[in-house]
Amino acid sequence: MKRAAIFALFLVAGCAHQQHGPRQQHVQMEPMVFTAKPGGTVEMNDAASLFERAGAAYGEKEFTVAAETFDRLVREYPDSRFVPPALYNAGLSLEGNHDLSGAAARYKRITVEHAATPEAIDAWYRLGFVYGEAKNYAAAADTYAQILGRKDLTLGDRLEAMARRGVAQFNQKDVIAAEHTFRDEMAYFHAHESEERLDSDFFVAMGAYYLGECAHEQYRALPVRLPEKQLSRDLEAKARLLLVAQARFLDAMRVNHAEWATAAGFQIGSLYREFYDDLVGAPVPPELKGEARDVYLEEGRKQVRSLLQKAVSIHEKNVLMAERLGESNEWVKRSNEQMAQLKKLLAPGPVAPQVPDTAQPPPEPEKPPLPRPRDDVRPPVVL
Repeated sequence: MKRAAIFALFLVAGCAHQQHGPRQQHVQMEPMVFTAKPGGTVEMNDAASLFERAGAAYGEKEFTVAAETFDRLVREYPDSRFVPPALYNAGLSLEGNHDLSGAAARYKRITVEHAATPEAIDAWYRLGFVYGEAKNYAAAADTYAQILGRKDLTLGDRLEAMARRGVAQFNQKDVIAAEHTFRDEMAYFHAHESEERLDSDFFVAMGAYYLGECAHEQYRALPVRLPEKQLSRDLEAKARLLLVAQARFLDAMRVNHAEWATAAGFQIGSLYREFYDDLVGAPVPPELKGEARDVYLEEGRKQVRSLLQKAVSIHEKNVLMAERLGESNEWVKRSNEQMAQLKKLLAPGPVAPQVPDTAQPPPEPEKPPLPRPRDDVRPPVVL
């Protein structure tokens, strides 16, 4: 025997026959389900008790139990006011179990079936975030574009959607579209920053940082080619983009968000190391052979040694800034590591020539994880 009966309970306050007394009030309670269990026992449930039980499981990180219980609530009480928050919390529980497609399905239901509820806006953001975590960047970018079509966004919400949309485009390798989005974000922020106070400048700094990364990616994409006239033009183009990227990373540091500032400082130091590698690894004119080739390479390294010294100085300043701000993260760790590597290159003594294998593309530079917003997981709904 499964479900035995469903009872809708009503509470009536006041007296209907009192002509001048308080008006009659009707408060509809949630339906209650009695289920026969093996051994003759009866289990009594309502939406509120299921919601509370699922929430307790979520709090204990019992994500499987939490998701199943929230889903049971939605299934057994489809008309309950608990359904939208239960769907939302079920999505968070499934995220906790790394079931991104299941989480996306719950958030999507809220945006479609419960679009007017308070949970809808958070569900939209979680949906975009889950798509990004699943590397479905096209769906993430589209989701944030739909969010930006809303008229009820706060300044913080709009900046977050713009920043996240730009990151999705950046991860799609559409650097031009991403740069436009980040520029729009910065322009919108400066046009409205006096109208509404932000709780956090995280997404402002994020947009400024990624504007630097857009220039950084464009720098990396530039070729370095022979003959010598072409080589000179290519290296000049790289130098110009290095300065553009550096200026943008400095703008990101001026936002004064400690995590993004250290990320930007690390990238500026990396730019100078990359430019050094591009110069010493540039193709050698084919007419140079043997000892002449070795002399050419050694003289080239001596001439660009100052780039390594500049990189060391920038990483040192980044570490000192982090210490002053009390910030300790992967970017600071990597700045320390880069300093140690660069100082070895600068140490006296012969250095083996660094000639790239032109048959293989250069490896993707390793990067520490980017800062994550502290409100990245919009909290579960508690009623």
